[in-house]
Amino acid sequence: MKCANKEDFEWLTKNPKILEANVTLCRVIDDMATYEVEKGRGQIATGIECYMRDYGVSTEEAMEKFQEMTEIAWKDVNEVILRPTHVSTKILTHILNLARIIDVTYKHNQDGYTHPEKVLKPHIIALLVDSVEI
Repeated sequence: MKCANKEDFEWLTKNPKILEANVTLCRVIDDMATYEVEKGRGQIATGIECYMRDYGVSTEEAMEKFQEMTEIAWKDVNEVILRPTHVSTKILTHILNLARIIDVTYKHNQDGYTHPEKVLKPHIIALLVDSVEI
């Protein structure tokens, strides 16, 4: 794999689809996973609350829309990753890995960032302690 160069960064600035999709994934997945906790703390400026207010929808409808945005963003990430391009695979892999770690951290709308012992610990144990010998 070649290292990042000026042309790679120029391509990303002219074709930001994967970057925009990654930002959407990070924001929307986090919003869905932390909504109930933030609501319980009295925070009213959450993404879900703003969407509900702006579009006059219920929590369930807002969650469905956020899930839809997540699915579209994943399709955009996969489309760019799978399409042949001159951009370094190393850069695209880093972008993909950020989306993957967000997906694992907030899997099933659980907040693995705030409670890593519940969500992330089993993954770490499986990877480092109970790993399969080759």
